[in-house]
Amino acid sequence: MQLLVPHQQIELTEKLQQCLSVAQQHGFATDSVMLGVSPTSCFQLQSDNTTTTITHDLGFGSDSDDYVDLQFHYNAQLTVDDYRASNTRSNQIFVGIEDSECDIDLWQHQGETRALRYDSSFNRDALEHFSWVVTLLALDFPIEDALTFSRAQLNVSRETWAHDYQVFPTPILDDARLNVRVGWAANAEQTQFPSMDKHQIGLYPVVDSVDWIEAVLKLGVKTTQLRIKDTRTPDLEAQVRRAIELGREYDAQVFINDYWQLAIKHGAYGVHLGQEDIEESNLSQLAQAGICLGLSTHGYYELLRIVQINPSYIALGHIFPTTTKQMPSKPQGLIRLAHYQSLIDSIPYTSESDLGYPTVAIGGIDLTNAKQVWQCGVSSLAVVRAITLADDPLAVKVQFDAVMSDRSRVVLESNYA
Repeated sequence: MQLLVPHQQIELTEKLQQCLSVAQQHGFATDSVMLGVSPTSCFQLQSDNTTTTITHDLGFGSDSDDYVDLQFHYNAQLTVDDYRASNTRSNQIFVGIEDSECDIDLWQHQGETRALRYDSSFNRDALEHFSWVVTLLALDFPIEDALTFSRAQLNVSRETWAHDYQVFPTPILDDARLNVRVGWAANAEQTQFPSMDKHQIGLYPVVDSVDWIEAVLKLGVKTTQLRIKDTRTPDLEAQVRRAIELGREYDAQVFINDYWQLAIKHGAYGVHLGQEDIEESNLSQLAQAGICLGLSTHGYYELLRIVQINPSYIALGHIFPTTTKQMPSKPQGLIRLAHYQSLIDSIPYTSESDLGYPTVAIGGIDLTNAKQVWQCGVSSLAVVRAITLADDPLAVKVQFDAVMSDRSRVVLESNYA
């Protein structure tokens, strides 16, 4: 990745170097990011055959007249009403819009408005914020995570990597004034799903048939998930019903992936939903049914979004490349996993004094990497092929149990990125 700085703004190179240095100190492999001079008046991120152009309005000369991919507006001095009346474009990011009790950052995602709110007393150093956003984009963070983390990073000491929930902004779920609506916010108010004992989840096989549910429960597994991808499976409801019955027979925590209506109908212990599936569900009905809820996340923004609906556990992934399903995001890696876990450890779960949601790491985990994943501090390891393709599933389960009996935490180093 080349991060190219316009020559008119070459003094920002020092700030970018400082950001990269902090990232390196906290485990990220920054050697692949090469700083250089942009041939245009735009910042450029060049990787392989892809170039992302970026501008801002912080007084370093005029922006390029050409189309740019991301335009950061720090000096727009907009209120929420001004923003509503403006004719914004999809590539514009508005930073620090003033609202009655907070400030707001706004941007577009696939035609939908996304927003972060934060206390007006938060550090508002625009150049520092922009430098962190660009640095994180160069480190391959998606724009929503770059904006989320940069806002938090401004509120910690220079050499620190933000981990404390209190310094992070809050993703806005529903605000008609801004045309922000995630779809599930209306039925998410006051939801509270049953809590889980993070020390009792154990190995978490995700399997695609009720036969495998029975097989892993016979091995002594206490948490598992039925994930049948094909909605046209002829005996789908029968498999869901039998999986739930097996959970009761073995006193196990059996989660049903996606089919939340069948889960309610047959009294499931739990339901697991991906980010793309939350909107299709009814969170109020699930909460009223007393069903545990696990939700998938793929970064800072999604993580901070879903803790507002109080799930039972949070899945973090995918950690390594996987072929078991088409993934909307890139592999997170161990360094990001460890940092996400540190943030989660500061978030109230059942009460202000009970910190840390149960977490499940998922994606490409097997016995060759299980120890490294476990040392990131997660509550459970989700596995798919490691069990279902094993010659001796019981032996594999025993080896995973041995890995998960060790509670030492990883020391973040760049070679884990």
